[in-house]
Amino acid sequence: MGMAVGNGGQRNGAGRFAARGEINVTPLIDIVLVLLIVFMVMTPVMLKELLTKIPQEQSDNTPQPPADNPIVVSLAADGTIALGSEVVVLESLGGAVAEKLAHDRQKVVFFRIDDHARYGRAVKLMDLCKGAGATTLGIVTNK
Repeated sequence: MGMAVGNGGQRNGAGRFAARGEINVTPLIDIVLVLLIVFMVMTPVMLKELLTKIPQEQSDNTPQPPADNPIVVSLAADGTIALGSEVVVLESLGGAVAEKLAHDRQKVVFFRIDDHARYGRAVKLMDLCKGAGATTLGIVTNK
């Protein structure tokens, strides 16, 4: 691949060199490469930084003991809601959970949800308990 310089010595009738109809792309390639290098250098500089907070290592690795009577909200496949062992309606669940959380220092609520229960209903239960003052939500699984 070579570069054509001049017009090969072709002269027109007046003794002057004739104009060529080809475009010299070498300056264009130089400009494109310079722009490529500039963008490659500037892209990492322009990226936004994400600030993260890494948890500090705890000196005591023993987990806190569970409460004497953990708060467990159950949702059956038919939509029945139970707080512990007593059946409650959705409207009174928030008040009942808030009352139990008032005596619990850890503010943890566990959920036992049937596999065939409606997802939206389960999320609504979790939202109600979070609004009632729960700081930690846990899901109980069956083995």
